[in-house]
Amino acid sequence: MADWHVLYEALWKGRTFTDIDEAIKNELEDKLNHPRLRREPEQKLIEAVRRVCASSLTDTEKVTLLSVYLDSFDEIKQKD
Repeated sequence: MADWHVLYEALWKGRTFTDIDEAIKNELEDKLNHPRLRREPEQKLIEAVRRVCASSLTDTEKVTLLSVYLDSFDEIKQKD
């Protein structure tokens, strides 16, 4: 099974990451948008699932990456 960090970078070609774990959490919490424009983590998770499913990754790679998104989402919801 491929390293999920490589899979995440494949979805975001051209971006550099110092902490990919934090990048996923920031994406799900919509921290890159202005606070008034932020969407709920559930909406961001749906967008991420769509992006992963539409990617050219193999089915196994997609499942791997989706499980990372779900784990991060669970962590976010536990903090609430």
